[in-house]
Amino acid sequence: MRLRNYAPALLKPFNDELTRKFLFALLFVDAVLLAIFITYNVLGLNHGDGPIAEQFWRFDIGLDLSFSENFGFFKWTAIMVFMLASFLKKPNAMSVFIFAVFAILLADDSKQLHEHAGRFLREGVFGQVIADPHAAQTIGELVYFAGQGVVVVALLWLAYRFGSPEQRLYVLRFSASISGLIICGVGFDAIHSVFEGAPLSWLLGLIEDGGEIIFASIACGYGFSYLLAQFQSAEVSHA
Repeated sequence: MRLRNYAPALLKPFNDELTRKFLFALLFVDAVLLAIFITYNVLGLNHGDGPIAEQFWRFDIGLDLSFSENFGFFKWTAIMVFMLASFLKKPNAMSVFIFAVFAILLADDSKQLHEHAGRFLREGVFGQVIADPHAAQTIGELVYFAGQGVVVVALLWLAYRFGSPEQRLYVLRFSASISGLIICGVGFDAIHSVFEGAPLSWLLGLIEDGGEIIFASIACGYGFSYLLAQFQSAEVSHA
């Protein structure tokens, strides 16, 4: 596909009214959660011992048990359900490989696999050659992400290789959203870790985690669009 045709192809699924409403619903929830997080930080409501400050952990988009993190689990799970339903409607290899991609992302997010891998490497081989434990943890997580990235790229390639022309477009769309996740979740995470605790470092966290939240919603929108496409094509074939 030519580069000048790529952007319209990314947006095409959202021309469908139902898909667009589904995406807007996800983005609305994202916007509310991000607005609450920003309000807490700008007004300093996350400091102190009051009841409002004590509830900040629920709205801290960088914490594993926050509302935004659990909403992210919902998005990955929804995509997997969409792929499973698509496969049951019309068996195809792409649904299987995309299901596997987001199963990996869900497992990593819900079980903090990259953090455990980073800790394992920090306490093992990296602990003997890198004096700074924080740096060793960060490098260990990056090593894990590199390995996970190889697996994800291989699965996306297989989905593209065995997909029809229309399915290949969806693989490219999923790949674009995952690329956004990588830029925010890995790239900005590394920058954020360097400035952790610095004044206004929460802004880097907003870019990192907020970007992940938005790209996850876009990926979920693509999954919903793909599921609708399978049912619409089936209706056309039976017409």
